[in-house]
Amino acid sequence: MKSLLQLGAAAIFVFAGINVRAKDAHAPAQREVLGAVDALFDAMAKHDVDASRKLIVPGASFVVLKPDGTVAMEHDSDYLDSLAKHKEAFRERIWSAQVTVQGDIAQVWAPYDFHLDGKLSHCGIDSFSMVRTVEGWRVAGVSYTVQKVGCTPSPLDTRK
Repeated sequence: MKSLLQLGAAAIFVFAGINVRAKDAHAPAQREVLGAVDALFDAMAKHDVDASRKLIVPGASFVVLKPDGTVAMEHDSDYLDSLAKHKEAFRERIWSAQVTVQGDIAQVWAPYDFHLDGKLSHCGIDSFSMVRTVEGWRVAGVSYTVQKVGCTPSPLDTRK
């Protein structure tokens, strides 16, 4: 949870018009983890299955809590197959990320919004479980909520 001081400082940056990327407020290890998440979003936007595969641990799980309360679970291969099939323009953004790193594991928790062909599709919370391998930080699992109403981009959102 953000302290009032942290939120106040962030608000000053927003209202002063200073463009500060969300990960700039994190420690170096946290920035490395967020860099891997950013790389996954970039690969997703390009529908780059090979780049995505390199960022995901084989056998990783993708768990979604749908708006109707049902839970769907996919494996990495399902995600990669779907990424290859879809041709729409994808854009996912996170902000106000909470990043915890302990040795070679990390957790990222952040609000997100998802745009499909330039239009807001949905929003929610992303939760990434990350592991550091010899190749770098990789996604071991993603859990996320899907919210179709009440999606308002954060005023702190400066991620591109």
